[in-house]
Amino acid sequence: MRTAFLITTAMTAIALASPAFAQEAQSAASDNGGISEIIVTAQRKEESLQKAALAIDAVSGDDLAQRGIASATDITKAVPAISLPSPGGNISSIFIRGVGNVTTSSYNDPAVTPSYDGVVLGRGAGVFGAAFYDLARVEVLKGPQGILYGRNATGGAVNIIPNRPVIGRNGAGFNVSAGNYDAVDADAYVNLGVSDISALRLGAAYAVRDGYNRDGTDDLRRGSLRAQFLIEPSNDLSLRIGADYTHLGGRGVGGSYVGGYAPDGAGGYAFFPSGLDASEGFNTPAANAFRNQNLGAPAFAFLSAMNSDQRQDSTYWGVNAELNWTTGIGKVTIIPAYRESEDHSLFYGPAFNTAMTNEKIRQTSLEARLAGKTGMFDYVVGGFFFNEKIDANNQYNQEFVLPIVNYRHKTDSYAGFGQLTANISDRFRLIGGARYTHDKKSINGLINNFITFCGGPPPALVTPPASFGIGCATPGNMPYYPNFLNTTDTINWLRTNNWIASGSTDQAGYQVFPLLTGAGAILKTYNPVVDSKGFSRVTWKGSAEFDLSPQNLLYATVESGYRAGGLQMTESKTSYKPEFITAYTIGSKNRFFDNHVQLNLEGFIWKYRDQQITYFTVDTSGTLINSNENAGRATIKGFDVDLLIKPTGRTTLNAKVQYLDSRYDDLHLYTAAPRDNFNCPYTFTGGTAGGAPVKDFNCSGNPLLFSPKWTVNLGAEQIVPLGEKLELVANVDTAWRDRQWGGFEYLAFENIPAYWTTDAALTLRDPSGGWSLTAYVRNLEDKRRNLAPQASPLGMAVGHFSAPRTYGLRLSGNF
Repeated sequence: MRTAFLITTAMTAIALASPAFAQEAQSAASDNGGISEIIVTAQRKEESLQKAALAIDAVSGDDLAQRGIASATDITKAVPAISLPSPGGNISSIFIRGVGNVTTSSYNDPAVTPSYDGVVLGRGAGVFGAAFYDLARVEVLKGPQGILYGRNATGGAVNIIPNRPVIGRNGAGFNVSAGNYDAVDADAYVNLGVSDISALRLGAAYAVRDGYNRDGTDDLRRGSLRAQFLIEPSNDLSLRIGADYTHLGGRGVGGSYVGGYAPDGAGGYAFFPSGLDASEGFNTPAANAFRNQNLGAPAFAFLSAMNSDQRQDSTYWGVNAELNWTTGIGKVTIIPAYRESEDHSLFYGPAFNTAMTNEKIRQTSLEARLAGKTGMFDYVVGGFFFNEKIDANNQYNQEFVLPIVNYRHKTDSYAGFGQLTANISDRFRLIGGARYTHDKKSINGLINNFITFCGGPPPALVTPPASFGIGCATPGNMPYYPNFLNTTDTINWLRTNNWIASGSTDQAGYQVFPLLTGAGAILKTYNPVVDSKGFSRVTWKGSAEFDLSPQNLLYATVESGYRAGGLQMTESKTSYKPEFITAYTIGSKNRFFDNHVQLNLEGFIWKYRDQQITYFTVDTSGTLINSNENAGRATIKGFDVDLLIKPTGRTTLNAKVQYLDSRYDDLHLYTAAPRDNFNCPYTFTGGTAGGAPVKDFNCSGNPLLFSPKWTVNLGAEQIVPLGEKLELVANVDTAWRDRQWGGFEYLAFENIPAYWTTDAALTLRDPSGGWSLTAYVRNLEDKRRNLAPQASPLGMAVGHFSAPRTYGLRLSGNF
């Protein structure tokens, strides 16, 4: 590791000491097969990636297609800083350098802001994962984007930018691939020059694949459509209108039982493996046998198998527009958008039975900007409005507890922002910016919990008795809860199946239903959750840029970020605070040797306060909840080295290295038995939850989640001419991730071991780009990695695994 540091230092010295050499090389020759430019719009203007003085990775659409990156989760193959764990459900989790949040709740704002076609997405689901076809590029901005992106982008932003219509061109293209697991993936586009001033672009994609797991999960059933119309009446005015639609079906994300764990009596935890492999799934005879034998305690050893197969039925659609008007004072850009999603899914929780999601989310947004120049100053000013409504009716079957949750969550967000660039000289620039954001949130919902007590009726309506579980050890004494989304249907089912008295009816408030099978009872709690809060913050940025030469750039930036606080559906704590981050960055972007070597360097220190985290705990009634809390303070520091070498026009080599040192300076987690599974020192708080004393676990000093110390991406491409009309292209890409933590419990199995993943492809193609045929292999190691471990509070170790080795053929054409 010391050697890597010395190499990085030497590279920095070269970058600082050789501007004259670089300038001489640049003037000596023009383009002769050197490194091509990628144009980005991360700073709300078109500029070369090498001229953008910020921490950014960008991958062109052609490179995405060549490397087989067909979904958001695969972007990690090109960007070391990003992680996308998939713990289940349709809520995407995005981490950049340890900043992010793992959640299955739709009302949690992402810490890394996803956007599609210039539109900020309030939820990182659906279109974000399905939009990877006919793309211009993907941009990954690392660190807080508190000015130009603003809303909640404390960790960064991921921009998915589709190809746009081209006026005066008629053309089309396609990609069709087939592989193992009966995988078929097809996409196509057509560009029509409708008139001299307008064009239409249509795109579609369809992908199917059998599940990687024996219960059919980790499969794929996805279809997408996209349409864009562009009109440019003059050089100063353009209007582009877009629409898209995506449907997700199949079983969805799955996982397997890794094992179980229990306190070892010495302050730690003993782990026992399940004996199941990564492809078992949650709903097979072997998986259910392990679950029934090991879940919670012997009293629950006869629990049922999953009461339904997992499935998803989700749709995502939206319309958006972009108006650009060049005026005497600058360029006006207006982006209105409306997005809507519906999710009707059944999914397996971490060692629970089947949960049910029934949600509708509607998002309206409007952004307006003015960008111009006056004298020595460049400026961007603008405003942003965001409105989101979430209507949800969900249930989470925990065998002996059945929460049924109904809520409406609303967010209104307003922001005004401005950024000013002072061109002190032709080579030196100073930039300052600020943004004021105000968020207002409200929630109105109801939590009804059905809680089984086998040892007799509860002595108090909200406090389980000490004999909880006694009497359940005999098969048939404990009811198996069904999948209904309302209390009336649930009570009718319990009554029809002779668990409770035939005259039982649903009433508002708390109810106790004696069990007909023994001395126990079912308590139905009744907990309205009504709250509203406002959050406001000014974020700011200051930076300096200096051109050592036309091909060598130095920059330094300090920027703050803010993520609004939130509201949640829990009985004991309905709100949590905003989080804040301040990031210090110094970087250098360089081209050498007549544009054949590119070396970009970045060092950073991030200071994090009140980070919003999500973990399993219990509320005051003893019911398990997925709670959002604030985590005190954290420090993240490290460096990036990005090297690209193109010694000839036919050979490309690249290496990206990230070193990351992350640490929670202050992290306290709170819960009570039997959910006290955190592997950190604790003290008692004096409070109780469900009749048990609450423990304060001090996990300070631990790393942030999904923040490997070392990350390395390596790639090579070689083009071999086969005459005038054919060429062969060989690609090899490999990535190494150091060990990292995947769960706040910090249990040993949640420490993801270091691993390599290697992809390879061989392409026969027409050098002019007319057609290509590619044979590919992904994950040559054929290892399924547990990239999203979960510790079930009931003592089960759960894993969500990467794809196994896949291979196939892809035919592409453009005409």
